Amino acid sequence: MNNFASVKALLVDIDDTIVRFKPSWKAQPNTGSLFHVLQRAGVELGGLPAEEAAARIEKIKTGMTWWHWSDYIVALGLSPKRFWDFAYEIESHYLEPTGPELAGAFERIRNAGYLLYITSNNPSSGILHKLRLAGLGHVKGCPLFTQLLGATELQSMKWEQIYWKKALAHIAHDADEVAVVGDSVRDDYEFPHSVGIPFSFIVNRTEDLTAKSTDSLIYVTDFNQIAKHLLNGR
Repeated sequence: MNNFASVKALLVDIDDTIVRFKPSWKAQPNTGSLFHVLQRAGVELGGLPAEEAAARIEKIKTGMTWWHWSDYIVALGLSPKRFWDFAYEIESHYLEPTGPELAGAFERIRNAGYLLYITSNNPSSGILHKLRLAGLGHVKGCPLFTQLLGATELQSMKWEQIYWKKALAHIAHDADEVAVVGDSVRDDYEFPHSVGIPFSFIVNRTEDLTAKSTDSLIYVTDFNQIAKHLLNGR
């Protein structure tokens, strides 16, 4: 039986863990789908010729290693509020929460005393946008989560060991005080485990892999199971 007594916080992935493409959506954009939104916004909201909008976007993509979405919004001359509402309207057609239990499970976990953090290869404003699509926040904030650990903020990616070292330093937790939640064994288990994080919950909603769980790698089918694992020990 896993002993989660030392765990005080969860580092939770967002893409395909909290928000996903709708199963009915066939023409899926790639994970940088906001670039498609930016291009449309530059033309439809900013009144730019398509070539000029594309050139401004490309200049930032190639000229800045750790950009924010705000860099593109400013470069395209867009109203921030209009852009984020525009992005929500477009992406809500093909992105959705991964499950109906998210808000309730997160609230139970937080009310039990755990701190919740988001981990992502997206900058923080993109994380807030995804949380809005999941019904868990807004571009102006997210009450459930203490901090957003975006790639731009940490200047590293989740598939790098340094990301997890910086994440722990950023939130002032020792490795044994956190557990990771995600959908990728590589990004959400192997790399965090390599820096001493003892537990990872891997969410797979299409296949029940709980029989393959180990002392450190715990497969679950939804967030209610994560809440059950943690709260049963309290």
